[in-house]
Amino acid sequence: MAKKSKDIPKITIAKMLKLEPMKSVQLTDEFLEALKPEAGNYAVIILTPNTKIIRIIPTTTNKVYKVAIDIGKLTPDFLRRIGNLFLKLGVKALYSTGLCFMEEKCVFDGYIDSEEFEKIDVKNLKAEIMSIEGITGLDITTLEAE
Repeated sequence: MAKKSKDIPKITIAKMLKLEPMKSVQLTDEFLEALKPEAGNYAVIILTPNTKIIRIIPTTTNKVYKVAIDIGKLTPDFLRRIGNLFLKLGVKALYSTGLCFMEEKCVFDGYIDSEEFEKIDVKNLKAEIMSIEGITGLDITTLEAE
């Protein structure tokens, strides 16, 4: 005999939306409770256009840094070197992703909470990233909630 739906553990929360320009998305109390970080009440929302997946990642501060890396030529050890760099600097990324548009053109984005980012010597970070084989560009931008 099948279990009643009230006995099945809830592993996802869902809500249908009508996508309309200039209309805000309202999150229910259930969503907000599930998202709320241990401290603070901020989140970064990230859309990956090619997959059409939106991620909402809770943060403890109102500021997140986006580290965008242009990879002119992807090397087999790129991800290992970036991972090791973040480990060496003692920084934990909120989220990271990469995409190769063509065989030789790839990008990598990493999002770092401001509390983590403040641990970094930014000049050193930029130098270390640019020293990785194949890197052709780097951009660090700030996302800030009011």
